[in-house]
Amino acid sequence: MNKKILLQNLQSKIAISEDEFEDFATLFQYKELKKKDILVEENRPNDTLYFIEKGLLFLYKTLENGEVQVIQFAKENYWMSDLYSFFTASNALFGIQTLEDCQVWAISKANFEAICLQYPKMETLFMLNFQTAYVNTLIRVSDIYSEDAQSKYTHFLKQFPDLVQRVPQYLIASYLGILPSSLSRIRKKSKD
Repeated sequence: MNKKILLQNLQSKIAISEDEFEDFATLFQYKELKKKDILVEENRPNDTLYFIEKGLLFLYKTLENGEVQVIQFAKENYWMSDLYSFFTASNALFGIQTLEDCQVWAISKANFEAICLQYPKMETLFMLNFQTAYVNTLIRVSDIYSEDAQSKYTHFLKQFPDLVQRVPQYLIASYLGILPSSLSRIRKKSKD
């Protein structure tokens, strides 16, 4: 457990003192999770936002045929939640599961709102995080519809070079929207 990592993440985006941080740091709950733990269940309310101190999570949608469609990966120093449920109090559209043992800092919607009211710069920080997430989502959607399988994989390698060793190949294929057998061929071809 290292609150300094959370503080450093905040300070990388906004000017916040250690004293200010200590005023609200207790509103974050530290959690240790095991590999394959479910943080958010699809079709259930989610009122929690997570900061990842250590480990790897993925956001997914279970399709009608039972297959999992990976939407996003989140590793150290990333924030993750089903934001639809978090902001609307509706059921979650997506699930979140751990891919590794994880250490996270969780904050409830009520505590999130309390911090933003007391410290407007925290609202700015979260606004910046959400803007970045939205832009990344648009880029991802554009890539899904405009790139071939090889280009998708090349883009993934550039964006997340460390994840190739941390994520099972079938989940990378799901994220890219291609068959695992296609990803195997692309990887083999890349090695030749």
